[in-house]
Amino acid sequence: MRLFAVLSVLAALGLLWLRNENGNLSRAVETANRVASQQKTTISMLENQLSVAGKLARRNESAQMALRDQLAKSSEEASRREQMITRLLNENDVFRRWYHAPLPDAVRRLHARTACVSAGDCNQRMPEGEPLSDAGK
Repeated sequence: MRLFAVLSVLAALGLLWLRNENGNLSRAVETANRVASQQKTTISMLENQLSVAGKLARRNESAQMALRDQLAKSSEEASRREQMITRLLNENDVFRRWYHAPLPDAVRRLHARTACVSAGDCNQRMPEGEPLSDAGK
């Protein structure tokens, strides 16, 4: 009978211990499920960001290609204009003299800018009564 009482107590203690372990494992499973859910949400958010970044990269690449094409066309056009000016200078004596003649003083003064001491000074207009400086100096 004593042996049966000891075995009953041991069985009850074992049952309590298993119940405690079961509770701990249930909480661990719930925590793991919560973490897994958060990680799934994070993964889907990161996949979305990757998709958006890929679209932006493709759009930027196509815009860069378009800008490169425009730059190449502009360079070709500038080269053609320079060649035309050179050809006209070589062919036409009147045009050559006009091209190399200095600008009139009034025109040079229109193209002159006063020195900017600071960035704020560059935005200010010149006073109405002040004459323009000589561009030839």
